[in-house]
Amino acid sequence: MLHPQPDEPRDEAAPEEARSLRRAPAAELSAAPAPDLDPSWRAGRKLAEARRQRGWSLDDVAERIRVRRDYLAALEDMNVKILPGKAYTLAFLRSYAKELGIDERAIVEQFQDESALTRNDAVKQIRTPTSKPRNQRPWMGAAVVLVAAAMFVGWRAWEISQPQEEPVVATAPANGAAAPGDSGVLVERRVVEVRAVTEAWIETRGPDGTVFLSRTLQAGDVYRPDPSPGWTLHARDGGAFELFVDGVPAGPLGTAGMPVLGRSIDDIQPMTQAQLSRPRS
Repeated sequence: MLHPQPDEPRDEAAPEEARSLRRAPAAELSAAPAPDLDPSWRAGRKLAEARRQRGWSLDDVAERIRVRRDYLAALEDMNVKILPGKAYTLAFLRSYAKELGIDERAIVEQFQDESALTRNDAVKQIRTPTSKPRNQRPWMGAAVVLVAAAMFVGWRAWEISQPQEEPVVATAPANGAAAPGDSGVLVERRVVEVRAVTEAWIETRGPDGTVFLSRTLQAGDVYRPDPSPGWTLHARDGGAFELFVDGVPAGPLGTAGMPVLGRSIDDIQPMTQAQLSRPRS
């Protein structure tokens, strides 16, 4: 009769030993001295040197903290271009620093300062004065210039069209004597006035034919043209205007109902007493 053989005793300590083995690296790390790192080193180099002093490869650390090997290599190279973003990068960096036994906070701050890790920053960037966009409406400047030019031309045209009251020209006194302080030159003083009797058009031209006045005067309007030689008067109705020289009547500009073409202003002379006393027909 066969007797059942007793089973071999199970090793109850095996699971506990396995757990102890898995915890061994952490115990070794806590007992190991802190890595000897030069403060002048960059953050990435500190990570790499601390790892080498532990005797670990990148694959070892990747398996320990469950972070991809290429991300750990990018942290040591400080190559933020291939890292997954600021939040993940800082989380990986803290895990890596903790596993290596170096100051997490210090290495994170140094890494951010040296790598300008700001891709996910929520801080709104301030535009510098030199980066302001150019004016998108370049035609507005040209329009302003054109408007200003048009206003200037219009103002000049209005100024020319106004009756010109010329200053009194110094002329010789009636007795022919020279004024005190003069150098013996006798100059005639005369003021020519054109008074509109009725509403009518009149034009004044300079010696070279330039038009200085061309407008319709209302009854009672007074215009003083330049009495210099070569200036002329033109009108559609010569009888619509009365002439005066130094306040003395000089007769009508021309025949009533007839046009006047180029009457010389410097030839206009005041009427004599006999002419003034003669009744008009």
